[in-house]
Amino acid sequence: MSITITHEYDAPTRKPKIPKIKIKINWQVNKWKLIGLLKLGSFALIITVGGLLFVWQNQRIKAGKTGVTPGFSSLLTQTDGAILSIPYQKTLYKHFGQAINPQIKLPIKTIDGFKEMEFLVDSGAVVSAMPKTKAEELGVDLVQLSRITIQGFAGQKTFAYKGEMIVKIGQEEVLIPVVFSENPQASNILGRIGFFDKFNINFNADSEKIIISRKG
Repeated sequence: MSITITHEYDAPTRKPKIPKIKIKINWQVNKWKLIGLLKLGSFALIITVGGLLFVWQNQRIKAGKTGVTPGFSSLLTQTDGAILSIPYQKTLYKHFGQAINPQIKLPIKTIDGFKEMEFLVDSGAVVSAMPKTKAEELGVDLVQLSRITIQGFAGQKTFAYKGEMIVKIGQEEVLIPVVFSENPQASNILGRIGFFDKFNINFNADSEKIIISRKG
């Protein structure tokens, strides 16, 4: 842009007239600046879209392992639907080294309200189990329950009492069948009936978490 000031005088009086100011804008220079800005903006947009596509492709690769392919539109708002996420517990074994134990703590309804108890998540167990010593704490009268025979590891048989317990999973209270075992060495186990058939249990090696979500 250039500015020119022209001074003129009145011939009879020789008095100066009001100066004339001429402004000349170099549109050629501004045009190239504008083109440069547009190119810079387009380059930034390409980089942004390329980055999103790269992230989306990685999501597709990971999701392909579980048979789920998220859409691009859900990339920014996707949620896994988890109602409970529990970090892995690891134990060091003498002969095998460190191993993951699928142990989770869940609130169980007792005579004193809900109390956290630790369970082994066992997809190989048909039904959940607890030692019979826990029955009284849960307000269960074993006399009122059916006494049955159950078969455990290596075909070992023992007697147990067929009952139910109320487990809080996330904010949901769930009634789950349970047997109270007479085996004094019995552990708290979460089996398939009432748990695996109602919830998705995902052992996520990437995040090292057990993720529980509602089916459907």
